[in-house]
Amino acid sequence: MITRAMLKEYLKYIVPTMLTFTLASVYSIVDGVFVGHAVGDAGLAGINVAFPLVALVMAVGTGIGMGGGVISSIAKGSGDTAQSRRAVGTTFLMLLLAAVPIMVALILFAEPILTVLGGRGETLNQAIAYIAVIAWGVPFQIFVTGCTPLIRNQGKVAFAMVVQVLAGLMNVALDYAFVILAGWGTAGAAAATVASQIAAFVLVAAFFLAKRNRIARADLRLDGRIAAHVLKLGMAPFGLTLLPEATVVAINVNAVAYGGETAVAAYAVISYTACVIQMLIQGVGDGSQPLISKHYGAGDADGVRRFRNTNYLITISLGVLGLAAMFAFREQIPLLFGASGSTAALIAWALPIFSVAYVFYGFTHASTSYFYAVDDARASSVIVYGEAVLVVLVVFGMARIAGLDGIWVSVTIVQMVLACVAGVLLRRRHRTRAAQAKMAPVLEQS
Repeated sequence: MITRAMLKEYLKYIVPTMLTFTLASVYSIVDGVFVGHAVGDAGLAGINVAFPLVALVMAVGTGIGMGGGVISSIAKGSGDTAQSRRAVGTTFLMLLLAAVPIMVALILFAEPILTVLGGRGETLNQAIAYIAVIAWGVPFQIFVTGCTPLIRNQGKVAFAMVVQVLAGLMNVALDYAFVILAGWGTAGAAAATVASQIAAFVLVAAFFLAKRNRIARADLRLDGRIAAHVLKLGMAPFGLTLLPEATVVAINVNAVAYGGETAVAAYAVISYTACVIQMLIQGVGDGSQPLISKHYGAGDADGVRRFRNTNYLITISLGVLGLAAMFAFREQIPLLFGASGSTAALIAWALPIFSVAYVFYGFTHASTSYFYAVDDARASSVIVYGEAVLVVLVVFGMARIAGLDGIWVSVTIVQMVLACVAGVLLRRRHRTRAAQAKMAPVLEQS
């Protein structure tokens, strides 16, 4: 565990980041609450089908931003400030270059993509209405999402939180105005999201235009070596953000087959509530990343280990508390979303079963964050992309064996397997580092 002297710095980073991630998930839930009451089950199901595309946008920004942030922090920890500045400049340009192609793809190909993701009938219509608006805000969302890790890695954690809080509050207010008062339905929820991201973009742009944070023109160029390293490191946080949506897609497809629109709407509520626990856990990992990367760059193995172990204690505890909360409020949560009677009954049954996964999720995802923070892209990618493969295999397999009940338990099975994989990878890394430490004196003498 961390020492008392380390605690202040640790809390400075993880508390604002946890709040930022949690508030972001709460604001996403607000979309579902307003749409559920204004449009009904079809609106809930439509947003759930569309959300993997929203997650793709967030994942691109997160992957590039976290990759650049890790490189910048490690360089800063080792005393190479020039490399740190170049990493920020390269990352900045990569975010801008990634935005336009994704926006165009969503505008042109939304309907066929949403059909593949499980959209049918009115659910598909609602999903198309949502993405048709969201697509125009893609550049702003990628820029904001990607610059947030860069801002945190400069030590401005509180500013990053303030940006997200203000954007989130604006989203809530506009959700009410557009969805309830104006009656724009799912398109109104999307418009509220885009408007709030534009506001966040203005704040982030102002941060980097300020003289003390401005990127020097000499550093604002695409360094091919750094860009390749950013993409390598960014694969894990990219997958960590996007690949949970592999679970959404796999479950949506099977839920339609085994339970129809009622099952898809029920899972929409379950995934919304799961998002809160998942974001809290991810907030711990991402919040501590600048510290772990800096201490790793400085060669402080003991500090890295202490931060990592503290993360495990917090994330596993959050998983246990999340399971307890979902069990305690399984009857009340469907009412919040305005779910129909049949949908509410299914949610109350499935939510506690699904939530057992949180306990294992805390360990696996804290491990992933640790691996990419110490520049171990291979180990972090094994967990992240292994999860995607396992989800598809286990969800489809369990659905065949046990129908809807098999679908709800499948996520826990996946997380249990991943926890074992993470444990093996941690043990292997420990042995490798220990062997390297033993060999160091021999190499020095030779």
